Amino acid sequence: MIKILIALLLIVSFTYTKELQDENLLQTLPKDFKLAYKNENKQTHVDMYEFIPKAETLKNWSQMITTNIFHRNLNISPQEYVKAIKAKWEESCEVGHTKLLPHGKENGYEYALVMLYCKKSNQIQKEQLTYLKAIKGNDSFYVVQKAFTFLLKKNKIIDTMHYLKRIGVCDTRLKNCTISK
Repeated sequence: MIKILIALLLIVSFTYTKELQDENLLQTLPKDFKLAYKNENKQTHVDMYEFIPKAETLKNWSQMITTNIFHRNLNISPQEYVKAIKAKWEESCEVGHTKLLPHGKENGYEYALVMLYCKKSNQIQKEQLTYLKAIKGNDSFYVVQKAFTFLLKKNKIIDTMHYLKRIGVCDTRLKNCTISK
């Protein structure tokens, strides 16, 4: 069985590399975030985790990191995934815009990025800005998004992009588990 490592449970560092097995999502979380929602669905083989600032609730959050793991993988590329998300977002948001961001390969795995903005999200009834990274592993498909209910200043956008850059996949069977800081 694939073992997935979410850094809330284990902070990833060079000392933990020897403990990883098979394919792993390498993700850290800001220290001031907590796990707010978890759904590990054995029927659909999709896990979903939502993290928010410790002082906030799921009904009233300002920032959220959502991680989805499709254990049976998806039969599409990360670029196709973000294009589909972009199309759905544009349908559900009356006033907003989306932008496909750079894509490529990291550590041998294809990834794609998208920025999604909605003046008033139908889902949360607030302004929402989301940056999403999709990664196609060999065993699973991974999606991590960082969402905000406010517009970001340039330095916060840069921080968010650096955060997404640090998220990656490695596989001990391929010996490609070099962890970047």
